[in-house]
Amino acid sequence: MLFKGNRYIVVAVVVGFIAVFAIHKVMAMRTSAGTEPVCQILVAEADITSGTALSPRLCKTEVWPERIIPAQTIKTMEQANGRVLVVPISKGEPILLNKLAPEGTAAGLGGLLQGTMRAFTIKVDDVSGVAGFISPGDRVDVLMSVPVLESRGEQLSKIILQDVKVLTAGQVWQPNSRNEPKSFSTVTLEVTPEQSEVLNLASTQGKVRLTLRSRTNKEITYTPGMITSRLVSGGMPVKPAPSSVAKATTDERTVEVIKGMNRESKKL
Repeated sequence: MLFKGNRYIVVAVVVGFIAVFAIHKVMAMRTSAGTEPVCQILVAEADITSGTALSPRLCKTEVWPERIIPAQTIKTMEQANGRVLVVPISKGEPILLNKLAPEGTAAGLGGLLQGTMRAFTIKVDDVSGVAGFISPGDRVDVLMSVPVLESRGEQLSKIILQDVKVLTAGQVWQPNSRNEPKSFSTVTLEVTPEQSEVLNLASTQGKVRLTLRSRTNKEITYTPGMITSRLVSGGMPVKPAPSSVAKATTDERTVEVIKGMNRESKKL
């Protein structure tokens, strides 16, 4: 009986050791499954506009899982301090190298321009500026409406520039005729020197409007424009006036052919 009792004790001890080992292994597997590589990265502390030089007050470091960190993410403030943003970023967004201007670029609008490009600012309202939905980095077409020379109230609408990059969009305050401050919406476009001449003339001679286009659409479409008379006729060419038709008819030449006692007129 004593031998059988000792055997039960031994069996119980062995089963206990097996249970403890199994529990330990399961817990270790769960712990290892919940652990993944992490890395410290630099993110925006607040919304930052394009043309702004980065500084410690605008950025902070966070620890992110490596699997969700975008490529070209900056890891430390030393890598980004003083670098200028070429596009705006939002609070909490990682700082990426491809969103920064080359090293040594000064803060401001000049740091956003590429090569020989120019910055041209135009005033817009909620209608001509696509109701405020235009943001830096968007691409737009520029339209102009202007009176047609030597016409009776004819207006011409024409696309004058296509696929133009928006550098900035915002508001400025200027005094009105009563010396009261008034807000104007402005959009600054990146253009070539030739395009700046076109924009300058268009903004002084007529009404300028913007149309928003897809950033991935690079197609340039040539159009003849639209004038008032074509618009009211359903977009079809305007038919000549009846007087013009009558005049054309009287200008046609005819000859008289005499056959015996019969006479008839024939058109040449």
